[in-house]
Amino acid sequence: MKQSSLKFTTLFGVIVIVIGVILEVGALFYHVGSLESAEIVFTGAIAVTVGHAFFGLDSLTLSLVLTTISSLGVGYFVLIQTHLNWLWAIIAFVAFYAFILSMFKLRDTVRHRHQSW
Repeated sequence: MKQSSLKFTTLFGVIVIVIGVILEVGALFYHVGSLESAEIVFTGAIAVTVGHAFFGLDSLTLSLVLTTISSLGVGYFVLIQTHLNWLWAIIAFVAFYAFILSMFKLRDTVRHRHQSW
């Protein structure tokens, strides 16, 4: 079994993902529904996305989970900022999810992995 050395960018990505998830989960326990909570969740969502970019695309499942977590954070932010308007929150979730899918080319990864099934 071949072992690869841990790269700085991979380590940085993992650390930023962990910080982002801690921010997102922690903000849900800090004045849920407040503007501060929404801003912290949004910051966590962006941190998860940046960490995802540095971490890479080794696991399709992990990539989809990270994209969902960050998109939920953006959706929560929009939900609070628009005073609980679910339509805009859903639109923001779908738009951010589609943006991340196109940026990280997850569709190509799915097609590539599908050929090996």
